[in-house]
Amino acid sequence: MEESTNTPSTSGKKKTRVVVKVGTSSLIKADTGVVHLSQLAKICEQITELQKSNEFQCAIVTSGAVGAGMLQLGIKEKPKELQKRQALAAIGQAHLMHYYEDMFGTLGVKTAQVLLTLENLSQKSQYNRAMNTFSSLFDYDVVPIVNENDTVAIEELRFGDNDTLSAHVASLISAEYLFLFTDVDGLYSSNPMKDPNAKRIQVVDDINKLMSEVDVASGAGSAGGTGGMVTKLTAARIASAAGCKTVIGRSTEMKKVVECALGLNGVNPHEKKEYTLFLAAMDAAKGKKRWMLSVPVKDRVRVNKEGEEDIKSGEPLLVKNVLVGDNSGKSFKVQDCIIVEDEEGREIARAIVNYSVEDLAQENVRTSDAEEEFVHSSNLCITHFNEEYRSVSRND
Repeated sequence: MEESTNTPSTSGKKKTRVVVKVGTSSLIKADTGVVHLSQLAKICEQITELQKSNEFQCAIVTSGAVGAGMLQLGIKEKPKELQKRQALAAIGQAHLMHYYEDMFGTLGVKTAQVLLTLENLSQKSQYNRAMNTFSSLFDYDVVPIVNENDTVAIEELRFGDNDTLSAHVASLISAEYLFLFTDVDGLYSSNPMKDPNAKRIQVVDDINKLMSEVDVASGAGSAGGTGGMVTKLTAARIASAAGCKTVIGRSTEMKKVVECALGLNGVNPHEKKEYTLFLAAMDAAKGKKRWMLSVPVKDRVRVNKEGEEDIKSGEPLLVKNVLVGDNSGKSFKVQDCIIVEDEEGREIARAIVNYSVEDLAQENVRTSDAEEEFVHSSNLCITHFNEEYRSVSRND
C-alpha cells in the first residue's frame, strides 16, 4: 500500500498535519440549542492561524449535524430511531457546512466537505482513494471538514462517534497531533463534577494501566454528544498506534491548548498544562498495519503470556496460545479483524485471523504437531504501548 507523505512547504520542510475534532457541545449551545457562533468563529480563527503559518496542514472532524438538523426543524429532543437521526443529519449537514464556509471564507481559507463511512476505510482501494483525496486537498491548501456519512452508513459499519472517526482520519493522513476538544479540560481521575478531589491526568503513556486505575465511565462528556471519555480513550489508542499524539482539552481554551501542545509559544517544563496528552508509538504502524486500524472489529480473543510476548516481539500468534475457554458465544470468520487481549482482558493488538472461532474449537487443530499460526505477524497491529514497548519518551 502506498503510504501518504506530508507535503513539503516552500522552505522544503514537511508540514505538520493536525486533526481537530470539535464536539457537539462546542458547536451547539446546550441551553438554547442554537449554533454557538462565537465559539465556531474562534475555532475557524485558530485553524486559519495554523494553516496560514505555512507550518501546518489542518483537517477538522466536526460533530453537530444532527443538532443543526434539530435546530432547523425545531426539535428539542434527539430521536432514538436511527433513521430519524440520519434524516436530521442530512438536513443539518448542509447548514453546518454553510456556517463553516462562511466563517472560513471571511478569513480567506478554502474548505471542502468530506463524508466518510467505516466501510469506505475498511476497503483497501477506497482507503487509498480517501488518502489521496486528502493529500490533494492539502496540496490545494484547503481545509477538509469531515463528518460521518450518516445517511448511508449502516449500524454494523458506523464509526459510532466522531472521536473514533477523528482517530481514523488522523491515521489516514499521517497526522502528528489529534486534538479532541470538548467541554472538559482533560481526563480526570474521576468525574470532576461529582468528585471535588478529582485530579486531571497530565500525560498518559499506558492506556491499559490508566483504564485499570481510573473510572473513565464516570467522566463522560456532555449529554449533547455521542461520546464520552471512553470513546476518547478508544480514539487515543488508534491514534497512538498510528504514531499520532492525542490531546484532550476544553474547546473554549482551544488557542491556548493548541499553542501549548505544539510548542508555538515555547514550552515551560514546570508549567501545568490545561489538557491531557496521550503519547504516541515511536514505531508507528505503517502500510497494511495502519490500514488494519480502520477495519471493523468483529470480536475479541484472549491469549496467554507466551502469546502476548510473541505479539510484542513481532512474532506470529500461534493457535496454542489462544485461550479457547474464553471464546464461548464469539463469532468470527477467517480473515475477520479481531481485538487480541491479554489474560486480564486488556487490548494489546488488532489482528486478521487465519482461523474461525469454530476452527479453534477443533481438537485436531489445537493438538497439531505443527506450530499453527492463528495470526501471521504481518497481520498483527500492536495497539498497546507503554515505556517498555515502543512508547515515545515523556521528554519527546
